[in-house]
Amino acid sequence: MTPTLDGGGFAGAIAILRMTDHRHVVEVGTTLYEAGLKAMEVTFDHPGGPAALRALCTALPADALLGAGTIRTREQVEEAAASGARYCVSPHTDSGLIRAVLGAGLEPLPGAGTATEVATALDAGARLVKLFPAGALGLPYLRALRGPFRDAAFIPTGGIRHDAVGEWLAAGAVAVGLGSDLVPAAPGPGDLPGIAERAAAVAAQLAAARRGAAA
Repeated sequence: MTPTLDGGGFAGAIAILRMTDHRHVVEVGTTLYEAGLKAMEVTFDHPGGPAALRALCTALPADALLGAGTIRTREQVEEAAASGARYCVSPHTDSGLIRAVLGAGLEPLPGAGTATEVATALDAGARLVKLFPAGALGLPYLRALRGPFRDAAFIPTGGIRHDAVGEWLAAGAVAVGLGSDLVPAAPGPGDLPGIAERAAAVAAQLAAARRGAAA
């Protein structure tokens, strides 16, 4: 089954590659993929982001779920599509930008922190909502939002520890976004064992969550 962001065969975690040095992005992506984390977001707030995404698209198997992050303009949407992205992640909710992502044939993942923003994102056609900044808002906030938005697919992101993934899934998230706690901004070869260890810990929590859902 091809992975998707809404749980259909998707591993339940997005590794956010917010890098200031992309020299080893393929090694990092391969490490994450081999540990069981197939979804990765390369942020476009660094000029090396598009080239790094293209490199990952070339190097990783076809079932890797690669997207572009920190997308704020229509021009970035076009560049993301040209670079091989399958989804666009934004830190905010912008109805016009959501429609532009959909028009490009990509999945929008807009950031929202309030009920109004969640409703705006869904009304504009987004199927998924990035709860941001989730770490600051906390698990009770996610549970509270799921009251009026029971059918919304939330992907909490921002300040989430790699060892707390299971807690967010148990609270109702369909997936989580993991940033600097998983992958440092300027990773080198010496960082790969630590990335692999943390990714394996995430994969174990995802497997436990799937077993719990199937029970």
